[in-house]
Amino acid sequence: MENVVPPSLLFEFRHVVPQCELPSKKKSGRLLTLASDTPLFVPATLNDQNSCAEFRLGWHADGVGICVAVHGKTEVVNGSSADPDRSDSVKIWLDTRPSGNVHRATEYCHSFICLPADEQQDGRPSADVLPIAQQRATRVETNTNSFLLRTHRTKSGYELEVWIPGNQLSGYREIAETGRIGFHAVVHDTELGEQPFSVGSDFPTSYDPSTWTQMDLAT
Repeated sequence: MENVVPPSLLFEFRHVVPQCELPSKKKSGRLLTLASDTPLFVPATLNDQNSCAEFRLGWHADGVGICVAVHGKTEVVNGSSADPDRSDSVKIWLDTRPSGNVHRATEYCHSFICLPADEQQDGRPSADVLPIAQQRATRVETNTNSFLLRTHRTKSGYELEVWIPGNQLSGYREIAETGRIGFHAVVHDTELGEQPFSVGSDFPTSYDPSTWTQMDLAT
């Protein structure tokens, strides 16, 4: 008999996000300095979910760094912001005031879609805002043009590095005081399928921040 409740929901995961440096100003090489040997534990792996991606996070007073490594591909990474649903992509949700029991997105919740390769940008990575259904309000008009993105091709896939400036996130100015951030992500791959960070699309992860994972910010 199939489980009604995914195993990952039986535990309260509290990951620790280390501090990181500001992104590199060099035009090539690594954009972010993250702990490369310590990817985050992915709760979705408890749910017999396809495992094709690793996630790394870092935080700084001026922003958040995210690295997603996708492996197991035999096809070239591709996509187009004109047709994101048929593109290789990474969707990211962040909440700068996570409580764990609020089911409707507040003004502190944010959602983005990042393409590791966008033919509309000559194959460079791109990012865009995803609207959150039933969100109560927004405080910041996020400009994804201020994001920094870099894609590294690997033998079996790619690594996507994303830097999100803190001034593009509502409530981020006080993040060091609150010491927590809510996080969720979904890797969509046109070859490998989808891998969520925690629970999948059977749950309202696209708009319910209580389904996102709370992260403790190391100081």
